[in-house]
Amino acid sequence: MPFKRDLKSFRGQFERDGYILLKDILSESFMAYLKDFLVESRQGGVAETGQWRIGGKKRQYLFSFPSETVALKFRAGIAALTGMDESCIAVSERHLKQYEQDAPEYPAPHKDRGASRISIGLPIHLGPDTSVCVFPTLDRSPNPSERAVFMTSQDHPGLAEIYKSSDAVLLREQLGDMIVFLGSTIYHERIRPRGTAVLYIKINDEGSDPLGEDIYRTKQLIDA
Repeated sequence: MPFKRDLKSFRGQFERDGYILLKDILSESFMAYLKDFLVESRQGGVAETGQWRIGGKKRQYLFSFPSETVALKFRAGIAALTGMDESCIAVSERHLKQYEQDAPEYPAPHKDRGASRISIGLPIHLGPDTSVCVFPTLDRSPNPSERAVFMTSQDHPGLAEIYKSSDAVLLREQLGDMIVFLGSTIYHERIRPRGTAVLYIKINDEGSDPLGEDIYRTKQLIDA
């Protein structure tokens, strides 16, 4: 199973803050699968989709769960954590992201596309001094766009120093942890990302599937 503990007990904190770092929550078997999936992708066993590659930043690969059972248990756990109706959860994105060695150290924070109401990050390999940074006290109006929106100096005149501000919350996640946050509402970014590999699963409860990756709707839970 994907989780070591029932996630329902963390719902209050998530609802209050809009983000949560769940320490040592991934089961050993699920973590082992994630590491194997990463190795397979690096050896060419998982096709990279060119349309997702962001030059000079990261490569992206479509993730598949090890089984239908694990995929459904994952959905049940996230529903318990977020309060979403389990039967309404749709996956808007499920990408293994591998950051390149020349990825920018301090990119501008962004909000995910509108369909990524909740974003879930599962670190698989962490580069030196990397961390997700969230900005829960800044503008939290939802991004309705089909694309991510990035913070600009017009939005925040102190953008150049944003990561040194009191608004920046560094999560300092480790392997075995899971990050869950309001992806299309809270500004966020990964700093010092070089060499890092993270699985991001992004969801909503409105049936929005812009990339055709909703395994729960299509029932295509495992690669052929």
